[in-house]
Amino acid sequence: LSDNSAITHRGWDAFSAVLCNTSSVNNTYLSNHTLHSFGNVNLPPKLSVLLEVNFVAGNKGAAIRKILLHHAHLDMTPFHVQWDLKALPFAVNWFDKARGYAQNEDESNINSRKLTAVYQFARAMPMLFVPPPSKMTYKRKICEIN
Repeated sequence: LSDNSAITHRGWDAFSAVLCNTSSVNNTYLSNHTLHSFGNVNLPPKLSVLLEVNFVAGNKGAAIRKILLHHAHLDMTPFHVQWDLKALPFAVNWFDKARGYAQNEDESNINSRKLTAVYQFARAMPMLFVPPPSKMTYKRKICEIN
């Protein structure tokens, strides 16, 4: 790619989609995280950022960075539908690992996303988090009998 004048906007968008498919979290995870250079060409800013993420973070870190950058809300529904509460420790652990790769994200944003994920689990399965109230027996006081 020594001369990129023949590459159209649609062509650069196709490269961007290969580097980071944002249609779903899973597709972002499965995107290319190894390509980090097109040689000495003038690249669009979006593509430059994706290549830099690949170069700086490595495969696993690039996947996490891209998910954090492009998916502000991570829907936990597929996990608690399929795995129940067993997936919660994995989700919490993922956010703890993500904290190490989050360059532009502050600590409170990662913690906020982690708490939101835990809340989604609790909301989907409330009986596993809060036991049902026990039957309360009402005892009459002696002064109420008369």
